Amino acid sequence: MRTEVLRRQARQRQRTRLFLWVIILFVLVGVALWWWQKQQHGAEVGADQVTGVASVIDGDTLEIRDTKIRLFGVDAPESTQTCQRGRQVYPCGREAANELSKLLGQHTVTCQKRDTDRYGRTVAVCHVGNVDVNAWLVSSGYALAYREYSTDYVDEENAARKARRGIHAGTYVNPSDYRKGETTPATTSTTNQPYSSCAEARSKGKTPVLRGEPGYNPKLDGDKDGKMCE
Repeated sequence: MRTEVLRRQARQRQRTRLFLWVIILFVLVGVALWWWQKQQHGAEVGADQVTGVASVIDGDTLEIRDTKIRLFGVDAPESTQTCQRGRQVYPCGREAANELSKLLGQHTVTCQKRDTDRYGRTVAVCHVGNVDVNAWLVSSGYALAYREYSTDYVDEENAARKARRGIHAGTYVNPSDYRKGETTPATTSTTNQPYSSCAEARSKGKTPVLRGEPGYNPKLDGDKDGKMCE
């Protein structure tokens, strides 16, 4: 009788040990999967920096894991927006997103936080390798300098306009005006004459206009800070 009891107790201990090993195995598999996913995506989120493989939401918005990132200082055409090049209307919003996606690919993207916008997105300057993604978008003509918030990329926009790259090869609506319902493409300014009004400058997709840029009119720079029609 005692021998049978000891056998039952031994079998119970074996089942208990087996159950514990199964739990440990599941934990180890879970940790391994988590580590593999981390290595695949390479995402690290710190207080001021987000790093990882990015997916493109639109021409100026990325997502790294669950962090949505609005690119600082740039404004790309909206996803539904069209522009005109010659006599051809083309989806410039989708073009901007597609070209951005080609640039990023599966490379690791590092984004340095500048702010948080009203939608809760991280506003950041992002790099892939040594390439400043924000500057690349503007200098390639796939986005404008977002002058309402920053003048960091105005030089890149001016260079793209002069070289007629991207949207500057034709006519377009300033993305900020498109979001307000404007759909009539502005004509591309080729004159160095000062704008006669801020309305005219905005119709060209160019506000604020900085001192020294084509179209700058000191009479429309009320506070004399070098930014016309802020």
